[in-house]
Order: sequence, then C-alpha cells, then structure tokens
Amino acid sequence: MSTAPTRYGGVDLPAGSWLIVLFGAANRDPGRYPEPGRFDPWRPAVHPLSFGAGPHYCLGVGLARLEAQVAFPLLLRRLPGLALAGPGERRVRLTLRGYATLPVTVGDEAFPVTDRGTPAGATGSTP
Repeated sequence: MSTAPTRYGGVDLPAGSWLIVLFGAANRDPGRYPEPGRFDPWRPAVHPLSFGAGPHYCLGVGLARLEAQVAFPLLLRRLPGLALAGPGERRVRLTLRGYATLPVTVGDEAFPVTDRGTPAGATGSTP
C-alpha cells in the first residue's frame, strides 16, 4: 500500500493505494534486458528475480540452471525442425502467466521417442 501520493508509470496514485508486484514483469524490463520479450535461455542473467532474492533466494537455482543447460540443447538436437505452428493461447492470471496452448511442429527429422525417453531404435548414446 502506498504511504504517500506518488506517480508511477504515468499513473497518479493517491496515498493508501494498493499495489501489486508482478515479479515476472521485472525480468522483462527493457531498461535492463535487450529484447525482453524474446525467449533467450542463454541471455546473461542480470540479477533476475526468477529465483527470488536475499534470504529467500532459491536453494535449487544451480540445479534448475544445470537442467536447462542440458535439456534445451538436447531438445533442439532431437527436434531440429521444432517451430511454432500458429499463435498460442495466452493464460492470463494475476501473478503467473503463460500459455494454455502453444502449437508446434517438430518436422520430419524428429526422432521417435520411446516411453523411456530414448529414441526408438537407438543403440549406444542418444543423439
């Protein structure tokens, strides 16, 4: 709640106004991130709030980053033709946002995958 009248983002806020912080919006600040709306998993992290901050900083941040460094290249190797097949349907929520649907095509080069996540017919290491 604001304790004094203020102006933020071109909006006048009287004292006593309720404010909501959208942490996801902090990671999309064009003053801090070039092309903030573009998905770029290799973008240098400039103090993102995705994993919290201070004493509430996520203990699993290292594991999450390692998983992403392994998963994204593997996904792109297995599905080199991965592409958007049309516009997605956005899910609009007050705090967490994302897609309800995001249609994609995988192309003809996709490896068929078994229920264990191993390409069908693969021997030895996976691609």
